[in-house]
Amino acid sequence: MEEKENKKVYLPIGSGRLLNIIVLLDDEKVYEGRVEDASENIKELKYSKIEVGNPMIYYVYSSANNM
Repeated sequence: MEEKENKKVYLPIGSGRLLNIIVLLDDEKVYEGRVEDASENIKELKYSKIEVGNPMIYYVYSSANNM
C-alpha cells in the first residue's frame, strides 16, 4: 500500500535574494548556485522545507508543485 505524503508548500524559491542554494526535487539535486542565476523554472518552484546553512538547501516535491 502506497502512503500519500501531505507536504506543506511555502513561497517560490525565487522570492529569496542574495543566497547560495541547492534545490533538491524529490531528493535529486536539480540546481546549485545563486538564486538570481537560477532558471525561471527553478525560481517558480515552491519549497516544502529549508535546511539553513551556506548554501541553503531547498526541498521541493513534484507532488506539491502539480508536476
